[in-house]
Amino acid sequence: MSLMFVRPARRLPWIVTALLLLLGTGTAAYAFWATTSSSNNAAAAADTLSAGSKPAVTAANSGMTVSWANGTTVNGRAATGYTVTRYSAAVGGTGTPATGGCAGTVTTLTCTEQAVPGGIWYYTVTPAIALWTGAESPRSNGTSNDATAPVATVSGISPTPNTAGWNNTGPVTVTITADDGTSGSGVASISYVVDGGAQQTVNAAVATVPVSGDGTHTVSYFATDKVGNAGSPQSKTVRIDTQAPAAPVLSVPGYVNSANVSGVAISGTAEAGAMVTLTATDAGAAHSAAPVTTTADGTGKWSASLDLGSLNQGTITFTATATDAAGNTGANGTATSTKDTIAPAQAQSLKVPTFVNIANSSAVPVSGTAEAGATVTVTATIPGTAKSVTGTATTAGDATWSLNLNLDSTSGVPDGTITYTATVKDAAGNTSAPATATDTKDTVAPVLGITAPMFVNLGNYTSVKVTGTTDTSTIVNVTARSSVTKSVTTQVTPSGSSWSTNMDLTSLDQGTVTFTASATDAAGNTGTATAAGTTTKDTVAPTVSAITLSNGGTSGTADAGDTLTIQYSEALVGSKICSTWSNTGVQTLKANNDITVTFNHSASGGNVSNTMTVASKTCTLNVGAISLGPNANYASTTSPVAFVGANAGISTVTWNPDSFTLTIQLGATKNNTGAQGTSIASDYPATTALPGPTDVAGNPISTAPFHSADASRF
Repeated sequence: MSLMFVRPARRLPWIVTALLLLLGTGTAAYAFWATTSSSNNAAAAADTLSAGSKPAVTAANSGMTVSWANGTTVNGRAATGYTVTRYSAAVGGTGTPATGGCAGTVTTLTCTEQAVPGGIWYYTVTPAIALWTGAESPRSNGTSNDATAPVATVSGISPTPNTAGWNNTGPVTVTITADDGTSGSGVASISYVVDGGAQQTVNAAVATVPVSGDGTHTVSYFATDKVGNAGSPQSKTVRIDTQAPAAPVLSVPGYVNSANVSGVAISGTAEAGAMVTLTATDAGAAHSAAPVTTTADGTGKWSASLDLGSLNQGTITFTATATDAAGNTGANGTATSTKDTIAPAQAQSLKVPTFVNIANSSAVPVSGTAEAGATVTVTATIPGTAKSVTGTATTAGDATWSLNLNLDSTSGVPDGTITYTATVKDAAGNTSAPATATDTKDTVAPVLGITAPMFVNLGNYTSVKVTGTTDTSTIVNVTARSSVTKSVTTQVTPSGSSWSTNMDLTSLDQGTVTFTASATDAAGNTGTATAAGTTTKDTVAPTVSAITLSNGGTSGTADAGDTLTIQYSEALVGSKICSTWSNTGVQTLKANNDITVTFNHSASGGNVSNTMTVASKTCTLNVGAISLGPNANYASTTSPVAFVGANAGISTVTWNPDSFTLTIQLGATKNNTGAQGTSIASDYPATTALPGPTDVAGNPISTAPFHSADASRF
């Protein structure tokens, strides 16, 4: 508010007086002075701020929106601000300054107060210009601030369902009641949907919903109050079933026997969730079993058991009825079987082999006699172990039965005493007392070893020594075989863990001989062994097949460069010719002054002898002497003639195992060259067998000398 003064020097006292009179102490004296003319000396007039107008209020959940008209002074000047007050009653009481968007001085003509406590509220506005305020407006109409949605509940179902929640008549009426509380705005409507159909709305606080048709129905519903608060959807399940279930289908055993008579298992199908009542009677319904009840699962399957101990032997009739959850009971379902609880006689004449061995372990024969048509079950076990093997057989019309059990290494049944248990089961499933028998499982064959010589030769073929080992005391059969059709077998009794025998192999062919040993233990297991390596039979002595003389100097004269080559029928052992030679590859003696070749001539009593001998300083040389015939007088008047030589003129001896040849080459003479001969007919060896050379098999060179009539000359 402002005061305007004209000519203050002369008017100040009375203006102040007038202002004091206007302000006074009353609430209506809200005014200010205003000039009535633009002249500095214009007159001044008082102006008053009118009371605020009655506001309008609307609610939105917990918020309250207040609106009002513009306030002015008496002379039409607009208010510059407003204060908003909230009351809990239409009259009286103390107001509460508005909060939120309506707090303090509001410069607009509308505002919203948020989070207002629930209830019915009355609002006023008071206009203001600067520090001067007008009168408070009349209170608005009462407006409900309803922040809570109404609650809808099912207040009744008619007819009342049973304890399982089912009605077996229809239709069914569901009553829904809604309440918005004492401070709510009131229920405006109830909305509902049946089985996902179209939404229905009843503009009242109570709604009745009709539900019809067999099946499970869902009623979804909620309520809305007068300010638009909608409750959370709720649902109610209504179940109606007016149809009786179909007769159950039963599955019963073909026989009631001693094993199941006290709890005969019956199963079947019925309406899903239905209660099945089951009972059984014997022929003529002389006796009945105590009924039992069970419930079919969600797929309609059910099972139960009955004690039929009190019923007679013979035909049994089973009866089942189904009652659904709504209380509807359907027709009976029936099935029959036979009661036979009398066990068959024990198996007789149970036969098993004395031993289970390698040969029969995969098919051990077991046999006996029992009731015709019955099933015989045989179980073989090793006492003290968890391993067992079971087989079954059906008794023939003549009461006999047989089967084979696999008790080999794949069965897991170890060696030892085996117990066979046989039980007989008749067609009804009754089982006899067990019959037993035992035998011994031994599937470990004797372990043998055998050693044979590498060669069978002239020195041992009539008594070839073969040795070996064994872990059993049973007789060992030793066989030597040169072909499929030719073999020699001898038997030997072990001495402890070893054995030895001599075999005459005269009848076997030359070549490879295979030696095997076999032994069979008490259980019938046979162990075998074959001698390692290769044995060769060679009883043919090596012979000289040719002697070749080559002249290296003067024909008819033994001189340097001449050679004598001995051809053998087979390879000899190199070390048997020269003690330092290897047994493989070409071997040569050629060290300086090592080899001495000597020609000897003698004549006594009309007998002429001409021989050639070879000696070595390096080794014992088993070449022997060569007879050169009576006309080969190389020695002339001086005997002997020796060829030794030195440096390039040395004598040599060479053995070639590939060509079976021994070559002697003459070096330079040690003394005279001697006379020429007229023939060189020769024999080798000169007299008897050489003292050592043998073939690979150990056969010494033949004692019969080789005669050569070769007319060549040295």
